[in-house]
Amino acid sequence: MLVRFTCPSCGGSHSFDMPETTIHMTCSRTRKVLQLRLTAGGDVRSNIVGEDGDAVVAQKAEGDE
Repeated sequence: MLVRFTCPSCGGSHSFDMPETTIHMTCSRTRKVLQLRLTAGGDVRSNIVGEDGDAVVAQKAEGDE
């Protein structure tokens, strides 16, 4: 599924083909590791992953309150 999301690391917009429901990637601008999770509604939740593997900054999917 082709997804677009706002990066919690750099604040920019990234888009790519997401083959699974949860993936890990690196922001090309900041070199921080991100965890992306595709929701059942097709939105993307993105988190910056800390050195210990835990999410340190969470971003709500579009449409969340």
